[in-house]
Amino acid sequence: MDRVDLSVGNITRPAYTTPIINSFRAGVTWYTDHLEYENDFLQQSLRIEASVGLNQSEAGDVRDMVLAPVLHYQFKKIAGQPFFEISSGAAYISETLWAPYHDLSSRRLFADRIGGGYRIGRTEISLNYFHFSNAGLHRPNPGADMVLIRTSFKL
Repeated sequence: MDRVDLSVGNITRPAYTTPIINSFRAGVTWYTDHLEYENDFLQQSLRIEASVGLNQSEAGDVRDMVLAPVLHYQFKKIAGQPFFEISSGAAYISETLWAPYHDLSSRRLFADRIGGGYRIGRTEISLNYFHFSNAGLHRPNPGADMVLIRTSFKL
């Protein structure tokens, strides 16, 4: 285990008004030697992330587990050392119904995440878009989306 990750945010689909902070995530990340690349401007790495989440949907609490590879791009020559990352992996959710009209149809899903932020010493702070989908393997496939503020601490 190389990092501890904590996120809070809002479920944007299906949307409902309260509470404004209704999505929470905690996870751990491991670095790998695969796909490493570095030049004077950019450092690329592959991480493996395992996380659990609690989403307070309109239909009740939905818990989830995600295991996903994360491609991480760190820009070295820009002030504040910004980074960009993208991830797609496997997820399992406790409930498929997120709202009376919003059923994800399957507990086994894909979890996609895209985010950008800054590294400050051993800490990364980022804004992330998180998406659950069954990739059209089951009908209906409305998906669920969250916008999260994420903090990651290097151990």
